[in-house]
Amino acid sequence: MPRSLLPWSIALLIMCLLPSPASAVAAKRRPAIKAQKKKQPRFLPIQGGRLMRRDAALAFEQMHADARSTGLWLWAVSGYRTQKEQRRLYRLYRKGLGPRAARPGRSNHQRGTAVDVSVGDVTSPAYAWLAANACRFGFKRTVSSEPWHWEYRPRATPAPEPGKDCLGYPQVPREAPAEVAKPSPS
Repeated sequence: MPRSLLPWSIALLIMCLLPSPASAVAAKRRPAIKAQKKKQPRFLPIQGGRLMRRDAALAFEQMHADARSTGLWLWAVSGYRTQKEQRRLYRLYRKGLGPRAARPGRSNHQRGTAVDVSVGDVTSPAYAWLAANACRFGFKRTVSSEPWHWEYRPRATPAPEPGKDCLGYPQVPREAPAEVAKPSPS
């Protein structure tokens, strides 16, 4: 390279490496734009004070409200679990001191998509309601030995056929609650 071009080459290289004034202005604006956007919380509380992943929590709350309209209360006794909590539960299970628990990293509770609902057993009204209606909200029972364990899997949970419940039985039409029912004309 001729000596007369060397200073110009160095100057050009420096100019290419330095940010332009326009990019400096844009960089100053970015934090202001980011500050305007509110970050949605990843986990939300559900009935029972537990947490679930945002989409699962919203679906559970809709399911809970629907159950309440029939006089049932779906109370969550377990939802999202941290790695530490899952390890503790698994250790207790392995020692025979606790209920069945998945290995840490394998539980959908850690993803925030599983919920344990206080249902008693498979003969309880709460369980019967869940079995007949949970699929409408994207929930399904995934552990056959645990009637309380329900997972939010909207893509893998088929909706019931029109006029049927999640078990395939004809859907019983609900009557309006007594407070809402209009008086009959006299």
